[in-house]
This record gives sequence, C-alpha cells and structure tokens, in this order.
Amino acid sequence: SLSLSSNKLSGRLPSSYGKMTDLQYLFLFSNQLTGSLPVEWGEMTTLRGLDLFDNNLNGRLPSSYGKMADLKIISLFSNQL
Repeated sequence: SLSLSSNKLSGRLPSSYGKMTDLQYLFLFSNQLTGSLPVEWGEMTTLRGLDLFDNNLNGRLPSSYGKMADLKIISLFSNQL
C-alpha cells in the first residue's frame, strides 16, 4: 500500500507509478493534484483500491485501466473527470 492522502501534494500524477506492478492499494485523495490520469497506470494490474477523490484531476479514464482485473474500489469523485 502507498498512502499519501491529505498531504497538500500538487502537480501531475507521476506516470512512473505504473512501474509499481505489485502495488495493491494507492491512496492519493484530498490533495491538490492536477492533470489527467496516466495511461501507464494501467500496468498496475494487481491494484485492488485506487482513491483519487478530492483533487483537481481532469480528462477521462484511460482504456488501459481495463487491464486492472483485480480493481474492486475506485474513487474519483470531486474531480473534473
């Protein structure tokens, strides 16, 4: 698990996180993150939970996220997605 929520993080989501292929939970909610969801994150195929709510993200959910077969929870509200 990687939890960096409520840390006043800003900027874009790092595409390099897609290399964390054994990660199961990623919590980045309640920050000031901007930009779109990285296509590369679709490589995190073992991810079970992704919480990105309450940021300033925009765009669409990349089709590569369809490879995340284990993903059970995804929270994207309070963004412009």
